[in-house]
Amino acid sequence: MLTHPPTLNAQTGYRLTRDEVVIDQAAHWAEWEAPIGAHVVAAEGAVLPRFLRRDINAALNAMEFETPEAGGDTLVGGIRRAGSSAVQTPFIMDGDQDSYWEPDQTDPLKDWFVDVELGRSVIAKRVAVRFAQAGDPFLKFRVLLSDGRGHPERPLKFFRVGQVTYPNKTEREFSFEVRPQRPLPAGVEGEVAQIVRFQALASDSTRGEEVDRAAYEALPPAYQGTVEYFRQTVIGRQILIDEQTHRDLPEEERGQVRYFRRERPRLAELEVHTIGDNVVNLTQRLRNRDVSIFDNILLSLATDGLFRSFYPLRIYDSVRDRNQLLVDLGARFWLDRVRLVTAEGPLSAYQLRISDGSLDPDGSLLWEALEERQNRESFLQLEEQFPLREVRYLELRRLELVGELSETGNLSEIQAYGEGYVSDVALESPVIRLGRPRIFSAVEWDGDQPPGTQLEIRTRSGDEVIEERRYFDVVGQEISQEEWEAIRYEKNRGEVIVREIPGAGWSNWSAVYLTSGEPFKSPSPRRFAQAQIRLLTQEPLRTAQMRSLRLKLAPPLVDQTFAEVWPIDGVEPGAEQLFSMYIRPVFGPGNSGFDRIRLHSSSSVPIELVSFRQGSEAQLRVGTGQELWPGPLELARLEDGSVELAFPAPVAGGRLLYEARFRTRVFLSGTTFGAELKRATRPEIVQAVSEGDAGSLAASQSLVVVADVENFPLLDRVRLQPQVFTPNGDGLNDQAEIRFTIYRLIRERRIDVGIYDLSGRKVRELSLRRENPSGDHAVIWDGRDDTGALVRPGTYLVRVAFAADVGAGKTQAASLVGVVY
Repeated sequence: MLTHPPTLNAQTGYRLTRDEVVIDQAAHWAEWEAPIGAHVVAAEGAVLPRFLRRDINAALNAMEFETPEAGGDTLVGGIRRAGSSAVQTPFIMDGDQDSYWEPDQTDPLKDWFVDVELGRSVIAKRVAVRFAQAGDPFLKFRVLLSDGRGHPERPLKFFRVGQVTYPNKTEREFSFEVRPQRPLPAGVEGEVAQIVRFQALASDSTRGEEVDRAAYEALPPAYQGTVEYFRQTVIGRQILIDEQTHRDLPEEERGQVRYFRRERPRLAELEVHTIGDNVVNLTQRLRNRDVSIFDNILLSLATDGLFRSFYPLRIYDSVRDRNQLLVDLGARFWLDRVRLVTAEGPLSAYQLRISDGSLDPDGSLLWEALEERQNRESFLQLEEQFPLREVRYLELRRLELVGELSETGNLSEIQAYGEGYVSDVALESPVIRLGRPRIFSAVEWDGDQPPGTQLEIRTRSGDEVIEERRYFDVVGQEISQEEWEAIRYEKNRGEVIVREIPGAGWSNWSAVYLTSGEPFKSPSPRRFAQAQIRLLTQEPLRTAQMRSLRLKLAPPLVDQTFAEVWPIDGVEPGAEQLFSMYIRPVFGPGNSGFDRIRLHSSSSVPIELVSFRQGSEAQLRVGTGQELWPGPLELARLEDGSVELAFPAPVAGGRLLYEARFRTRVFLSGTTFGAELKRATRPEIVQAVSEGDAGSLAASQSLVVVADVENFPLLDRVRLQPQVFTPNGDGLNDQAEIRFTIYRLIRERRIDVGIYDLSGRKVRELSLRRENPSGDHAVIWDGRDDTGALVRPGTYLVRVAFAADVGAGKTQAASLVGVVY
């Protein structure tokens, strides 16, 4: 019989009060889902993208790195081994110049060493040694590095980075360049290192520094060193003797007494300076912890951060497009170099491709292929450098050089480096539970958006959630439910994490909230909601950050409102179509009701209302419902193409059904229609209707209209009206209207519209930005250039272009227009 599993419910990440949902603490943001390694949460509660650093001291954050190893062991960064005063050794990697490690004076000199495990393989350029001001430098010492390779039968191999063999009494800072131990290609620097050792070679022990008698007697006993006694000869020579002999000598033969304090060698910091943060290991190490190494052994070993582990890469199969290594960083990082590191048997020929995640219109990744490379010298470190750019995906292909079986192709690590804040990181909240349907009235936030950066907030809502359970063994490896249940003893089972995910009927993510305090844009009231924030930057050294997010709550205008539209398929793209939307409010006790309804769509084409009626299903079916518009309702056509109907008095009850008939055109494969309820006395409340069953007059239960636009171009031809115009200022034929149609584009887009002379010089910039770019567009040109002067008579080229996806190539079309006077 199975007992109920111990579960960890991960549904935190917010605080619910009587009138708002609050996210303003580090503990809240830590529960939000985000790409691994792409963001950081500050102690004061702000969330911001990770900053990828150059030239770092890898010892400072070594303890953050934990890597599962074969046999169930875990490699943990930190102090690996120390021969003396082990409890003090963490101080040499804490960044504090005033804390230190001081070996025990009673331990033999051979035990005065510390090994620091960096937790991952790094490319070391320099090792710095800093001795504490409140103490002595080590008299003689050496610094060694190891790449981590070794096993019980073959101890670790170290190579010397630096050594001080002269008696050093005063110098407290040393910097040793790391010389590569293996040949490197031109322009490639550094050597692989995983462990750094500091080892003392000599000490003055009890003769650290000579002091006078008063200073000596003021020292604590533990710091008092040797006292030397001398006999003075008749010629003034000083001969070292013991204390008792000195006492027994007559006064005239007693020589000087020398006092020494003990040497106090104190190491404050041991620094390993590397080329920077390796974003591959930062993003993949936690992923590797949650999956079996055998799911993708090449990816696991090439991204585990360990030089000693390697795996052969098969030759790329261009026919079947397989055998390549693909690394998804999870977000866009600013990168400018990729390094391939191999312990033995390196790649003889290869090609790297990079992508920022942008897609072709067919949904495929857009790649930038770097040059094909040969490695005839069998370098164990290879590097590709390129200008700093946004990268999310890395792809490595092993190429065939000569077709011989002797070709090698092992890979220990693929590493990537750069500098800057992650350019686009999205965080998603856990499911927010309200317990009962409540209306979200507004979204407020506090954050920073420096120039070149942007904060985007979206929401979605629903009434049903599904529990997703993840099962783990005792070492934290995820396993199946069947494997978990097959473990006989409960004490040998790991935890079960329960996560709530949206169920059926949830809305899509809303449009972006542009300013704090905007009305809630997702259907409401609902029992559950989620929030999403995106932190974007086009400036590597600038970032947006979010400090707090608040979802304001209020009693609903109406308990629930369902709506559906008809028809929802078979609609011809770009052609005018008559639609019917049915809206059914369901009132509850205490509802204040509504006095306005706004109809809108995701298209840029305005809605043309034909009629608006109310009645029962039977009345509307036979056409006997009450005509409200044209009629007692007031109609307002809004700038965004939506229409709003105002009732003469609030509607706060009843069981009526509303029918809105309107004309519009669709240019997307899926165009979403919607309706919002408002109340003049509660302007802060905007209640979106829910997609669902409003009655039997339409069988769609949907607000999404599907049109077959696959055979339509993204950009239809550019049309000029008229094709020749005369900007004389006489009011006749003074302007040209540039018309064009866009299909299939969703998301905000910049549409480049430019006027060029026949030499290719741009004379007028007429570009525009549209939140919903699909649809008809018209731009007016008055015959003037960017300075305001009339252009010369002649023929000009009108060019319209836009990116099919962010970072993609341009989709464009052009036409000619004539200017005469």
